[in-house]
Amino acid sequence: MKNAPKRQFACSDCGQIYTSFFHCVCPTCRSGVVNQVEVDSKEVHARKSYTHEHKPNAYRRKAERLNPEYIDGQKLNVDVESQYLNTSTSVDWLAFTVRLPDFRHCTKSGPFSGIAFPAIPALPPMRARSGDDLESINDYRDRVYTKYFEECVVVFLNKVLGFSVGVLKEGAKFNFYENHFDIESPDGSTHFGKVGYGGSNQRDTIHFSINGHGCKHLFTNRSREFVHYWLSNILNVTLLTRCDLAFDDFDGIHTCENVELAFLDDGFKRSRGISPTFKNDDEWHIDADGNKVFSCEMRRIGSRQSLVHWRIYNKKLEQKIDKDGFVWYRSEVELKKVSVDILLDIDGYFSGLNDYAKSLFSKPVTPRSMVFKAKKRFACDVLQAAYWAKRQYGRTVNALYELYNGDFQKIVTSLMRDDSSLSFTSMHQKLVNSL
Repeated sequence: MKNAPKRQFACSDCGQIYTSFFHCVCPTCRSGVVNQVEVDSKEVHARKSYTHEHKPNAYRRKAERLNPEYIDGQKLNVDVESQYLNTSTSVDWLAFTVRLPDFRHCTKSGPFSGIAFPAIPALPPMRARSGDDLESINDYRDRVYTKYFEECVVVFLNKVLGFSVGVLKEGAKFNFYENHFDIESPDGSTHFGKVGYGGSNQRDTIHFSINGHGCKHLFTNRSREFVHYWLSNILNVTLLTRCDLAFDDFDGIHTCENVELAFLDDGFKRSRGISPTFKNDDEWHIDADGNKVFSCEMRRIGSRQSLVHWRIYNKKLEQKIDKDGFVWYRSEVELKKVSVDILLDIDGYFSGLNDYAKSLFSKPVTPRSMVFKAKKRFACDVLQAAYWAKRQYGRTVNALYELYNGDFQKIVTSLMRDDSSLSFTSMHQKLVNSL
């Protein structure tokens, strides 16, 4: 037996490749001899994966040189504090939803980011011999991967965003999720938001909601480009569930009274649609001298259920600041289902909302058009119709093109029908043209 050559076999059940002196059962899944196939060296090379032998760390120096802030412990090329102070607007609320399976990309980014995420579980092949075995295997896989994703979420909060994880509150519902836990400052003294998870209707997603204090901590320690990189490139987040942008006025120019004048001048009307609703939320009483004493000075423009909702209020009054000669008014807009790209230029996207937002800036700012989910959906309807038309009738159109010598009018006329079961509204046309 010592002089007998070793032969290589592959199991047709589990795919395992092994060496043996003779035909035998699979040493991994114990499948029978009839399921074992002898393979040569070429087949072994074709069946074996060599991706584990790559060296992604060879690219780490390049990643450090291009984006040093992605490497933990390295000095930042971006002055985050200066960027935060020199931006006219600020992010006052940030909420987004991530699919739990997408956290596996955090582990894959480890060699480039320098952040040690837990390794992806490598489960051995398991054979189910009954329905109960299959259910037990699936439950075991769910437990293993759920634990892995939970560890990734904790590392993401601690290392990437710079938060700490608070108390877990099972059974406490939050945003239609069954459970949630708090996110806090690194020392645990300040509440920064909540993270909701769990629920049969949530499709294996997790929801992050960061309040104003959390956003201030986040964007004074991380650049907006850094946060955008992790959300869009690593976690596949394309839309922010909610993003609040705030502009502070300390000169007493954009007061609540001036907001009413701007509203009457259609300053809050967007490029499409009707003018939003206006609501006066002032609360005041009359003192002994007959003067108004405000407990709340606020104007609301738009509905809370709409994609854009404005709130202009006296921030000094809200914070109960008692200082003579000090003025603080805040113009705050709540955006829903907005593109994550807004983090790259919050001043530009803020000024592109309407004429009022554009008038707030004393320095030149290039307005950017806001991209919402509805706009992308209309464009996708048109692209989908064109795709299936090409798949089904592309060859026929090519034949007609040659027959009519490139006369597009004849081609389209010969294909047109009297009725139209698929129609696009004028809104589709405007939205597609604006992309």
